[in-house]
Amino acid sequence: MKNTMDFYDKTAADWAETGYNNPSDVPSMFDFAIEYPQGSRFLDLCCGCGYETMRLHALGYDVVGIDFSSNSIAIAREKNPEMIFYEDNLLNDYSYIGKVDAVFVIAGLVHIEENQLPQAFRQIHRVLNPDGRAFITVYEGHGKMIKRSLKMIDGEEYDRNFIGHTLNDLICAAEPLFAFEREVDYDGTEWHNYIFRAL
Repeated sequence: MKNTMDFYDKTAADWAETGYNNPSDVPSMFDFAIEYPQGSRFLDLCCGCGYETMRLHALGYDVVGIDFSSNSIAIAREKNPEMIFYEDNLLNDYSYIGKVDAVFVIAGLVHIEENQLPQAFRQIHRVLNPDGRAFITVYEGHGKMIKRSLKMIDGEEYDRNFIGHTLNDLICAAEPLFAFEREVDYDGTEWHNYIFRAL
């Protein structure tokens, strides 16, 4: 059975077609972004094919992207040659990118086990400027969701390890490096957008 990285390498072109040709699924991302002056530096962590990275850049921000899927990063670089993208894992030390004012993690944590969340927050904290903030989108739930995890593509089975997290999971994992600030733009679905401030 193929894993999460295999899944996103396989489906990168499909994500790109949908993402670049349709409006953002996370409009509150822009409301959060414009709290910062143009020219502020952002990290789009788990950026996929770079379509949200592109949209943030179009607002006048200096945005870099990181994703672990080589096919997704190749598409992001091809479509946005003026921007910088790195192939890396959100659990690794990516502080080589330098400091940023805010980090966006749109659905990236849905593939991270609960016991890995503290490591993810530590790496985010490494790159944030003092009082920097993280905009985090998660799927409400607890533990692995089999129906969302297992996918069959071209006769091959993929396990993308789709994990639900609660706000309490995030708060416990983020302490003592972050304080929970607020939830934004809740639309009644299982998807939630939370903002954490670095301490």
